[in-house]
Amino acid sequence: MATQREILKRIKSVKNTQKITKTMEMVSTAKMKKMQDRITMSKPYGEKLETIIDHLRQTGVEDVYDPLMQERPDPNRILVLMITGNRGLCGGFNTRVIDNTINFKNKLTIEEGKEVLIYSMGKKGSNYFKFIKEPIYKSVLNPEDKFKFEDASKLGEELINLFVTGEVDEVYVSYTKIMTRSTQKATITRLLPLKPESVAIQESVEDFHVEYIFEPNPYKIFSSLLPLYIKMKLYLAVLESGFSENFARRVAMKNATDAAKEMVRDLTITYNRARQAKITKEISEIVGGAAALE
Repeated sequence: MATQREILKRIKSVKNTQKITKTMEMVSTAKMKKMQDRITMSKPYGEKLETIIDHLRQTGVEDVYDPLMQERPDPNRILVLMITGNRGLCGGFNTRVIDNTINFKNKLTIEEGKEVLIYSMGKKGSNYFKFIKEPIYKSVLNPEDKFKFEDASKLGEELINLFVTGEVDEVYVSYTKIMTRSTQKATITRLLPLKPESVAIQESVEDFHVEYIFEPNPYKIFSSLLPLYIKMKLYLAVLESGFSENFARRVAMKNATDAAKEMVRDLTITYNRARQAKITKEISEIVGGAAALE
């Protein structure tokens, strides 16, 4: 059985760990709130962009050839942008995204015989692929809460260029999507080529009454809006992934803090029992010694 000194040392160690996990929980909560505010402020812009694109489509603009909407006859080279975190201590957040990406890659390569390139954003995803000795097309750190729309614009231009030049035939994004405030799901969505039905909210011709004056013309406007739409989707994907990571880390740290509290309680009970046993033993020795002197 551990001595009183050893138990006290263990209690002190667990309390120090509890302070760390509590602090990390508070930091994750603050970052999560920051990400949520940015998502809330960005979504109206994205929704309005979708509405304008949808209205343009109602005029028949979608029938015009645009390189970003061109379906390749036999897509063989696929690029998957995988968004993970740079750090751990967030439960199964990174694992779910990585597993989902690997399953998707295996399905395309083994079952369909396609070539899949992994574009990893996030240290955890890159390190895992290096560990299992899987090749990576490109690896970058996740800017996390420092991610700006300018970063999404640069990333979008890079992916668009890869697609338009024919270096890749399709582009997918593997990330954690926010389903509800307390529910997130690892998902993979196709970014390029854009599908007309997935670009914007569907609206019947009968409900379409908005009239626009186009300058210079609807075709050029439509072509200029599509790259912006792609960049906006990337921006929201990274923000949603950042929110989900901090949500997962907050939950993990709260569970760790609660577990530390329970451990301190159990250790305190063990310490009190050991202390009581020692006192009882000393009293027994004193009583026994006094009886021997009579």
